[in-house]
Order: sequence, then C-alpha cells, then structure tokens
Amino acid sequence: MQCSDARLLLHAYLDNELDAGDSVRLMRHVADCPACSREFERQTQLKDLLQRAKPQHAMPEALRARVLAALPQPASTADAPPLLQPRPPLRSWNMLPVALAASLMLLLGGGGIGIAWQRQVSDSAALANDVLSNHLRSLQSQHLTDVLTSDRHTVKPWFDGKLEFSPQVRDLDAAGFVLVGGRLDVVGGRRVAAIVYRRRLHAINLFQWPDSAANSTPVSVVAGGGYTSTHWVQDGMAYWAVSSLDRPGMEAFAETFRTSPALSVPAH
Repeated sequence: MQCSDARLLLHAYLDNELDAGDSVRLMRHVADCPACSREFERQTQLKDLLQRAKPQHAMPEALRARVLAALPQPASTADAPPLLQPRPPLRSWNMLPVALAASLMLLLGGGGIGIAWQRQVSDSAALANDVLSNHLRSLQSQHLTDVLTSDRHTVKPWFDGKLEFSPQVRDLDAAGFVLVGGRLDVVGGRRVAAIVYRRRLHAINLFQWPDSAANSTPVSVVAGGGYTSTHWVQDGMAYWAVSSLDRPGMEAFAETFRTSPALSVPAH
C-alpha cells in the first residue's frame, strides 16, 4: 500500500467504514511508515477532541413551550407526543439517501420482500449517504480532483494501478457537461473512482465501481435539500452521481453518459 492510498483510507477507517481486508492492510502500512503513523495519530486525536468538544445545548423550557404551542395540535390526544419530548427536526438533505434507496427498491420489483428487502434498503441508504457525504466533503475541502484536466485520455489512464478496475470516462462536452478531472474516493468501504464534470457552476461527482448484478437497471433520480442524486447499473458497473444541479439537468446528465460511446484505449 502506498502512502497516498493510506491517507485516503484513514478517515474511512476511523469512521468504521473499511472492510476487514483493507483495515488489516492499512494498519500494516501505518505500523511500518513513520509519516503515516504520525498522521494516523493526529487524525485520531482530532476526532477524539471534536467528539469531546461537541457542544450540548439544552432548549430553555420557556422557548420549548412557545414552540410546542405554535405547532398544529394532533387530531387525537392519544397520538400526541409527550410535552417534554419534542420530535427532532427533520433535515431534507438527510432524507435524500433514504428516499433514493426506497426508489431503488421499487425499481427492483417484487422479488425483494421481508428481511432481504429491508437489508437491501439499508445497504442502499448507506451507499447513498456515503455518496452525498463525499460530494459535500469534496466541495468543502477543495479536494474535487486528484487529476485536474479536461482530457479524458489523461484522466482514464491516471487510475491505472490505483484501482482494480478501469473507470468509464466519456466525452459529454457537446451536451454541456464539461470534464473537470477525477480522484480516488471511498464509498461503502471500497475504493472507487470519482469522475468530475461541471455544468455551468454545478459540480457533478460521478462515483463508479464494479457491480456483480447480472442485469442493468434504469436510472433512479431523487431530489431534495438542494441536491439531486442519480443511480444506475450498466454493463457491470454501478454509477452514483450527485450534484446541486436540478432534476431535469441530472436526468439529462445520466442519459447522456449512458448513451455516449465508451473511451477506446488505443493498442500500443
């Protein structure tokens, strides 16, 4: 394992998102690399410090009473929540992964029922949450790309030796989706490719990795909280895209990518 890969996986390890194999390889590298060992210790201390320093603010009783009094009263007092236990606030962007997972299950048909269906929903919701979190983190940390170029013949070979698969990089300029570059990322404990496009001021992260599903699936689109996510499976690859672009724009992006020709690598 190289230092660049180890640094990429450190956060996933500390958040318990790595599988057993990657965790063992990462810890072996950290044990043998003084620089990565120091970085691991620094990140561990930072995480502990943030958890201990997390503010705990209790709502004043007077304010709580005013808020509850302003809320619509339930039709039946038997169904009303306890006065001193107000419901937690809902955040629409937190509901986006759950909504996306539910829509994916509807596309799969009636075969996933009961416990198996619930497990699929849970897994899909976790992936959708990872995808959205990674998109937001890439914008906030100014780490949108590891390789910054609009040349797909440069982006695709950049991943050689860094992943166990070759990601799809397609030319979408004619449709208004400009290639920005690519980077390595981690989704669901696996290393994935993130191909970055831009539509005007909107960055689009297209995450992709091999999928063992035998059949392709149609595009699923869910919008909420100012973000739109799309997901589909095509030719043995899973694609998850997320952006602040509106729903029609993301539908156009997914359709353009799906129907554009794959990049052919010339023989040497």
